[in-house]
Amino acid sequence: SSGINAEYGGGISSLFFMFLLTAVGNLEGILMGKGFELQLVPEVAFSLVVSMVVAGSIHRVSITCCLIFSLVILYVMNSISQKTYGLSESVVPVKAEKKKRR
Repeated sequence: SSGINAEYGGGISSLFFMFLLTAVGNLEGILMGKGFELQLVPEVAFSLVVSMVVAGSIHRVSITCCLIFSLVILYVMNSISQKTYGLSESVVPVKAEKKKRR
């Protein structure tokens, strides 16, 4: 396998990471309710390890490329999620009134 094919293998494996993470999130949304959020340790780590194993079956360099591309994809997915579902309301601090002592 040449170097460029190893990089392509890492890119394809990182797309597999994105689709696997989406599938796990949808499955948990169905089973545990609509408001359930993906956590870093069980869901994201599982999807990342599985996609890196897939990349490792292609080439050793594909594992590193998959890790880098998957972290970029995870960052983009998180930023899109924050823009879509994050709180967009501005928080206005309320000053507490001082009570007068008699």
